[in-house]
Order: sequence, then structure tokens, then C-alpha cells
Amino acid sequence: MAADAMVGHIGSLVVRRLPPLLLLVAIGLVWEAAKLGGLLPITVPAPGAVWTALIDHGGDLVYHSIATLGAALTGYVAAIAVAAALAGLAVTWPISERPVFTLAILIDSLPLIAVAPILMLWLGNGTTLHVIVAAGAALFPLLVGMIQGFKSTDSTTRELFHVLSASRWQTLTRLMLPNALPAIFSALKVAAPLALLGTLIAEWMGTDRGLGTLIIYALFSFNVPLVWLSILTVCALTAVSYALLAFAEHRLVDWAHPRGTTGGRST
Repeated sequence: MAADAMVGHIGSLVVRRLPPLLLLVAIGLVWEAAKLGGLLPITVPAPGAVWTALIDHGGDLVYHSIATLGAALTGYVAAIAVAAALAGLAVTWPISERPVFTLAILIDSLPLIAVAPILMLWLGNGTTLHVIVAAGAALFPLLVGMIQGFKSTDSTTRELFHVLSASRWQTLTRLMLPNALPAIFSALKVAAPLALLGTLIAEWMGTDRGLGTLIIYALFSFNVPLVWLSILTVCALTAVSYALLAFAEHRLVDWAHPRGTTGGRST
């Protein structure tokens, strides 16, 4: 029975994953044929040329990817911490919600490509700049998602916590947080690519390591396959981050909201 269940699970997994993989293969074949037929401009390399660039520059790609991932992840975690603190403040003391949102909107309205050079003059072009720009890029969707998630808690349940003399911290962590997990994870999945994009923008300002640096180097040396390889690597990192967050969401939301309950209430 266990073997049959495993075979069924593998079969269903293949059925779900096979069509997207076949689509990617088909796109690659059409792309290669179009390049061989001279239908694509010089700025669009053939998939085979990108694969060759991966073989030739695989070590460099890993070296630069580690730097970009480290800065993006640090900025992402910092943005989560700041957003959680501000969201907790906004829902615990409603009078602070408008100032918190105003601050977040001001930060989000700043064009990163214009602000990054100014920050570079203050902070230099090291890791600190990359982390701050990544955090700034990811902050707004995280803050909005957390506040909306916290505020979606059932008012009757909140009144019950108040009657039971629960502290604000207990209400936030034991009631609002589990209920807000779906909204929080939606915000996390939106913010992850933004943190990576912010890191790339900061790296374009000038540094000796990172995927942004590799893209600039490839552009100036007119190594088109390497440019595309770097861009595809960024896309792959974004897809992996989304998949990891979706997996974590599935596990944690199921744990916080077992089947048969919704927001802590029986269905």
C-alpha cells in the first residue's frame, strides 16, 4: 500500500511538472531554430551559446551569485524585521497606523535607481549599500501585507482575548499572527524578487562582486551570451525563492489552520 501510494504521488508530480518542462523545451527549440534561421537580432543569442557561456563561466557565475544572494537575503530579512515591527505597532496602537503608512509610502515612492548613487556617496559601494537598497525595495509590500493580515482577524475573537485579559503582545502573537500567515506569505513572495532587484541596482553603482557587476562587465565586453546567462540566473533565483516560500507557506499555514478550522474557529 505504501509503495502504491508513493508511485501515485510520483505519478501526480510528473503530471503536474511535465507540461511546463515540455513548454520550456519547445520554447528552447523554437528559439534555437529562429537563431539559426537568422530571424533574431545579434542581441539575442541562441540557447546553445548561453549553455556554452554557462560551461565557460560557471565558476564566475557561482562566485557572483553568492555575493548577490547574501546581500539580497540580508536585506530581505532586515525588511521583514522592520515591517513586522512597524505592522505590530500600527495594529497595536491604531493611532500610529497613518504615520507608519505615510513613512512606507515615502520610502516606496523613492526611485531606487536615483537614490542608490546618493546612498553610495554616504555609505560607499560595499555590502552595506546593497543590503539597505534591497531592504528598501522589499519593505513596502511586506508592511502592507502584514498590516492587512493582522487587521483581518475576526473582531469577535479579538474581543474574547480582551475579555480574557490577554496582553497586546499575546493578542498579536497568538491570535493575529497565525491568522495573518496567508497574507504575510503573499507579501513575502512579492518582496523576494524586489529584494533581489534592489541588490542588482546597488551593484550597478559599482562593486567588484555580484550578478549586477557581472552583467555590467558582460555588457561592456559585448558578451551577449553571458549577459543573458546572468539574467536567466536572476530569473532562476527568483523562481527558487518563490518555490521555497510557497513550500513554507503550505507547511506553516496548514499547521496554523488545521483542516476543519478557519481563523481559529470551527467550520
